[in-house]
Amino acid sequence: MNDRLQMMLDHFEIREVIEAYVHACDRGDVEGVKDTYWEDSFDHHGPIAGPGYQFATDCVASLKTYWTSCTHMLGQSRIRVEGDRAGVETYYFASLTRDQEGVAMLDLQVGRYIDVMERREGVWRVKDRRCTQEWTTSIPEGQGYMFDPSFLKGSRSTDDLSYGALSLGTGSARIARNG
Repeated sequence: MNDRLQMMLDHFEIREVIEAYVHACDRGDVEGVKDTYWEDSFDHHGPIAGPGYQFATDCVASLKTYWTSCTHMLGQSRIRVEGDRAGVETYYFASLTRDQEGVAMLDLQVGRYIDVMERREGVWRVKDRRCTQEWTTSIPEGQGYMFDPSFLKGSRSTDDLSYGALSLGTGSARIARNG
């Protein structure tokens, strides 16, 4: 395959892993988060750090216990591939809501995922993740400027509308699990 086409394919597949990760976090999908890590991976994610599969369980449990919603937006990714390893830096913006003694709070965080990814048997996954926190703030949540109860609501589970639209329930959109 042409080197430029291989580079484009690698970048696309790596970005797919990052997008699958934030989607699964936002939906509270432990298995979806696990699918983005190698079994022998590690995530250095502030107060929740550990082997990738354990991190997935702990991260989703924390998101469901302390926050009522979680939404990630991804920014640019810088990707450098050398054979079956890649260094990746991706900016993120996360907004989370929670109840604090009867007050609805909005937590905002901006940071970067700094990843070492590996391709094994043709599949890219995270081998080592270091999550930075560039800034964060918390403010009381006010009435939305365009609050309208007719908007559909997302679900923090695999019952979310996105799973049907993306055929995630069938496993066809998941990262192929080898081994």
